Amino acid sequence: MTSGAHLPSSSSRRGELAALLRLAGPVTLSQFASNALTLVSTAVIGRLGEAQLAAAAYANATYYLVFIVLLGVMLSVGPRVAQAHGAGDAAGVSRALRGGLWLALGLSALALPLMWGVAALLPALAPEGIRADLSATYLRLYALGMLPMLAFTALRGTLEGTGRPRTVTAIALGGVALVALLSPALAFGWGPLPALGLAGAAAASALTAWGTALALLPVALRRAPRVSGLGPRHLRAEVRALLALGWPIGLTLGAEGGMFSVTALLMARFGSEALAAHNVALQVITAVFMIPLGLATATGIRVAHAAGAGDRAGARRAGLTGIAVAAGVMVCFAGLELLAPRTVLGVFVNVGDPGNAALIATATALLAIAALFQTVDGVQVTANAALRGLHDTRWPLLISLGAYWVVGLGTGLILAFGLDGGPRGLWFGLTAGLVTAAAALLTRFLHRTRPGRPELTGAD
Repeated sequence: MTSGAHLPSSSSRRGELAALLRLAGPVTLSQFASNALTLVSTAVIGRLGEAQLAAAAYANATYYLVFIVLLGVMLSVGPRVAQAHGAGDAAGVSRALRGGLWLALGLSALALPLMWGVAALLPALAPEGIRADLSATYLRLYALGMLPMLAFTALRGTLEGTGRPRTVTAIALGGVALVALLSPALAFGWGPLPALGLAGAAAASALTAWGTALALLPVALRRAPRVSGLGPRHLRAEVRALLALGWPIGLTLGAEGGMFSVTALLMARFGSEALAAHNVALQVITAVFMIPLGLATATGIRVAHAAGAGDRAGARRAGLTGIAVAAGVMVCFAGLELLAPRTVLGVFVNVGDPGNAALIATATALLAIAALFQTVDGVQVTANAALRGLHDTRWPLLISLGAYWVVGLGTGLILAFGLDGGPRGLWFGLTAGLVTAAAALLTRFLHRTRPGRPELTGAD
């Protein structure tokens, strides 16, 4: 008979689940609110017309190829704060916040000119059927929100990492209300405002990003006040530490996000209608993905708190609890998308318009494929966050590069173009990449937290 010394009791598992859900509730609402900014903008743009929707989708795919990497670098602030908080290191929390804000400024100073340069090249790069002039204008204006988006990530990581996520939720919800007002007002020209069309929707997104970041700044600074002895040398060292932890996270997210962005660019080869359908279906699954993403953030924080306290069993329990809950949630939503796809798609396009019939048919077929990969998507994002909580970022990067760029894109290219599978072939490629990543990342987490392993945190 085994002693069960390494098995958590049912009460400890219930306690971990309760702690996870208390943290994940407001965090998930914040994720929904952040994603709702894009959803509102997409809904407004969808009412402007198919050409505007395709142009925005092309510009967003280009923008997020770069931005997702920078966002991943900024996600290093959360684990740094959470481990310092778990160890009772108030100075470490303060250093991580301020180093993160300087890092956001530096990354934006490098990337914003790049985005404007890319916008100038879009007329030569965009495929036939995409309004390059609209895409370029949208990209220039939307990119003005890059700095506040990155700074918001550092501010948010500080508050969530110290167990205070509710203020983030409140401000993020306020941002949704703001963009819901500004986007249609600037796009369609409410009252004395001129109708700016797609440019107005882009400007509304950038203005909202600035508003939410400035609202959250004083709250985070109060939560992590400056400590004595925190001079330029310490901040430079913190920025270097954040970069060392964050660049693999950035490239990992870039590998996954890049797979989706490149898929969107490839989808444009099938015409503006296919790209618009891809964009609508992707917005649906992205909205649903906010739940496992919120659970993943909470899981990473719980793992980091346990790791900071040196509690190996607690770290393993936190990670596996989060992974199981995320997978269960995604199974439920996959069923909804299979059973009522037109209801889901109706949030973004007029499903009763005969002119949208082909778009709806393509988007419905893509949603059916999404139902296949959403469960494993929940597993991979939560396992990845759990590994970040252990400051393990190098191996997840290698896993993601192989899973997404070799398996995912390789499979998609073969199915879509080699075997004439069209848009559905590209989405089956997404499925293959996510299945591979989920299996490998879960295996990695189980390896890192196995009983008797000498080191709990850091790379090996």
